Amino acid sequence: MKKRPAERFTYQPESNSYRCPAGEQLNYVGLNVRKRARELVNTPEFAKAQRERKKVEALFAELKNQIGLRRLRLRRLKFVREQFFLATAAQNIKRLVRFLCQPTHLLWKLPLRLR
Repeated sequence: MKKRPAERFTYQPESNSYRCPAGEQLNYVGLNVRKRARELVNTPEFAKAQRERKKVEALFAELKNQIGLRRLRLRRLKFVREQFFLATAAQNIKRLVRFLCQPTHLLWKLPLRLR
């Protein structure tokens, strides 16, 4: 895509849009998108998505800060997948060890299916 200087675009106030040098009309949709996003913030679906996102983000932060996965050492998708798989396996083993090393009186508070 070729960049064009801004002065070659003409503003058309009646439609609140610009016309590019090729004659195409360019509409600004930023305000409508922002308005729709603000409406969605107060929905229960958004709150649920935020809670789930926090969980995932915390796991990625743990991979980054505690496991040391700040940069991938390998290239090619196949190798990156393998490295990520090993890092998440190490993360799960660490979490399992922490869970199993809890005092037994805390384990009795778990539902039967998790004991």
